[in-house]
Amino acid sequence: MNIKHDKEKVIQIGLTLFCSKGYGNVGLDEICKATGMTKGAFYNAFENKENYLLATLESFDKSNTERIINILSPNNKDRAIDQLEEFYSVMLKMQPQMNYMGCMVNNMMSELGAINENIATVTSKGFEKIINAVEPCVKRAQKEGDLNPNYDSKEIATLLHSTFYGVLTRAKSLNSNKKGFTTMKLLFNNLKTNK
Repeated sequence: MNIKHDKEKVIQIGLTLFCSKGYGNVGLDEICKATGMTKGAFYNAFENKENYLLATLESFDKSNTERIINILSPNNKDRAIDQLEEFYSVMLKMQPQMNYMGCMVNNMMSELGAINENIATVTSKGFEKIINAVEPCVKRAQKEGDLNPNYDSKEIATLLHSTFYGVLTRAKSLNSNKKGFTTMKLLFNNLKTNK
């Protein structure tokens, strides 16, 4: 019997597996059990585990970038600086409910970026997409006079998100997000203009 699998559901299962356990700790048997696929169906759909990871990263990049753009889009009630601070705070607050899984891009970049060129390329592009989604809000915060205008907006966005990735990595290893809030608050306080 030939069962047709919903590729998007299979990819979403992979996101959870890879983000929570890492690439090296997830075997093909576990993937097949979680997705309900036979090994033959898996190889037919993805050819190998690395391609499956690449598919999950591409899916994550697309949905994550859209989510960030929506969250940080201009609105009439919030200043851009407040949107940025809330954005990072909410993501930190979510970590306990997510068992401190962190971020898919950060996790794979940390685990495989230095040893796998394909993963390094995809995760680097994913990181750039995030920076490009955050930067317009940084620019608005600079125009509104809340963030230092003497720094390049893309560099500020890079600093914010790079620091956040470090905070997520530490939260994951400590099973606690408390130090992350302190770090992000200190960073924002140092980037803000003095009023």
